[in-house]
Amino acid sequence: MRDDDIYARHQTLAALVSVLLHDLRNPLHSATLLVEAMGSRTADVEALRGRLRAQFAKLDGLISEAAGPIRELTVEPRIENVSIDDLCRAATQAAPALAGVEPRFDLPPATSTSVKVVTDAVLLSRAIAEIAASIAAQIPPPPQLSLTVDQPDVETVRVSVGNWNASVEETAAKATFAIAGGGIRLALARSLAQNAGATLRLERLDGGARFALVVRRAQ
Repeated sequence: MRDDDIYARHQTLAALVSVLLHDLRNPLHSATLLVEAMGSRTADVEALRGRLRAQFAKLDGLISEAAGPIRELTVEPRIENVSIDDLCRAATQAAPALAGVEPRFDLPPATSTSVKVVTDAVLLSRAIAEIAASIAAQIPPPPQLSLTVDQPDVETVRVSVGNWNASVEETAAKATFAIAGGGIRLALARSLAQNAGATLRLERLDGGARFALVVRRAQ
């Protein structure tokens, strides 16, 4: 795919998301007014409920209409054999720009990261960087972050990013990878990881938690 084509896709996708977010505000505002109107003593609740359903149907229609073009504009992941060491180094280089500070990373020894995995290196390293930036926001600067690598079995490799505060708000603990729970960075990290062919989960430890990215090992 040519650079001009990728550039056009990116700009079109950004414009589409901006238009969608703008248009979602109108039915949400109308729905809010309808809910407030239901509190009136003279309100026709049944009529208002029908109008409220119509606003929710409009929201669903807007999302459905945008979903198709968004899928068409995305670029296919570049899945290949990648060194875990390269992934970790790329993530640590990207994290400072995202976190707004210079995190200190406890990196695993090179001997544990020489193994290769099957993934999209750009997407997965960005996912690790997004996780690191989310954790760094909880820690006083300069934040200290840990990266560990192990092999749970012969077919997979696990990259863990530690130091996440598991005692944060209850919504974050229950819905870590939802925007309203753990925030936009963790939601992005999970989506990026999935597109890169990996799985992302939260693992609870004594006194804290860590994020584990599980990737298929290259044969």
